[in-house]
Amino acid sequence: MVTINNVFRRTKNMVFSRNSALFSNAFFLMLNSVITSFLGFIFWNVMARYFPADQVGIGSTLVTGSMLLGNLSNLGLGLGLIRFVPEDEEMAPHLVNLCFTITGAVAVVVSLIYLVVMRLTASVKDFMAGNSWYEIYFILFTAATALSMVIDQALLAKSSANYVFWKNFIVCLLKIPIPVLILAKLEGYGIFASTGIAILAGIFLSFFFFLPRAYGNYLPKPQISMAHLKLMLSFSFFNYLAHLFSSGPGLIYPTLVLNVCGSDDSAYFYIAWMMAMVLAVVPTGMSQSLFASGSQKPDELQHLARRSLGSSLLLSSLGLGAMLIAGGWFLRIFGNDYYENGSKLLWILSASVIPQCVISTFLAINQVRKDMKLITAQSGISAAIALGLGLFLLKKMGLQGLAWGYFIAQLAVAILVHRPLLSALHDSGTFRLSGHSKASPGA
Repeated sequence: MVTINNVFRRTKNMVFSRNSALFSNAFFLMLNSVITSFLGFIFWNVMARYFPADQVGIGSTLVTGSMLLGNLSNLGLGLGLIRFVPEDEEMAPHLVNLCFTITGAVAVVVSLIYLVVMRLTASVKDFMAGNSWYEIYFILFTAATALSMVIDQALLAKSSANYVFWKNFIVCLLKIPIPVLILAKLEGYGIFASTGIAILAGIFLSFFFFLPRAYGNYLPKPQISMAHLKLMLSFSFFNYLAHLFSSGPGLIYPTLVLNVCGSDDSAYFYIAWMMAMVLAVVPTGMSQSLFASGSQKPDELQHLARRSLGSSLLLSSLGLGAMLIAGGWFLRIFGNDYYENGSKLLWILSASVIPQCVISTFLAINQVRKDMKLITAQSGISAAIALGLGLFLLKKMGLQGLAWGYFIAQLAVAILVHRPLLSALHDSGTFRLSGHSKASPGA
């Protein structure tokens, strides 16, 4: 592992600025997304070949449902770590444990609520066949998913995106053989459970290897501090809403398709969506790194933002071209049905990466500036259009309508924010930041 890690570091230094924290983190975040997306491609390809489409649809719906609950559970506290850990190194391990404690507790509660709703929803109530053990494991795996998300942000807060990569690489590698070799009899639920088991392994590695290396004196233990929680939530809550809004469409779409079109179409859509979102690794990785680096060096935010946007647009354009040329071929690997039902979806969804570059950069700038209302409004408008228009067009046009709804949402918000973004990139007065407070009760 060490040797391969050194190779990645040399490659990163050849491609990006040698001493730039912005590009160092961005490199490993993009590498994380590319490699895990590739392994995810292999995982779903194996699932599509081994299980019928309806079971793949059920498995993907449970996976995305668990991810949605994980996003709901973390309350944006991981973003709070990125913002406050650099300002108070002494309190950093305590803040990390506080976030883990609150996130785990909330995940259990929202999972229980979800299961109650599932039992009342005819279209999905049979996913777990009334098996209490399935439901208990669902709660456990959902809590693990929520914790895993916060771990990634805790590592990023210490500029340790390389550990984010290794954690997620191991998780994605572990989950591939489990449904076929161990949980085949569980079919769709086995697809979901394999992901949960792999995530638990990644959490164990993080608690006892990655986090101690990043934080030095870190030890996992329950931690409660209402003063620190209030401080972090004052920053994190609106970021939390924004994150929910931005990730919501992708996590809700599979369930919409399942309810409107059936489990087969849910599988076709999910595979096309998964492939298209590989392109989003560039704007997402660059914006996350911009947020982390800008929080550490607010005086350099304008310069960092210009470099981030330029690199994001260039790399995304190259990725879009590659997807338009080779995307159909990759879909055929899953089978002709996936190509026939998903190729046009893939091309429409892939095109959304260009407006995403503009949206993500503007979002990261405002995260550093703590402009919470603008962050929430931007993400809320995008989600409202993507879900509202997407559902309307899904019923009118089928799967392609949902893809067009998502693309139109991204394009509309990019047009809306492009002028204030250009102003921010060229007007130094735009980057006046509010006072930075230490992560302490008295802040």
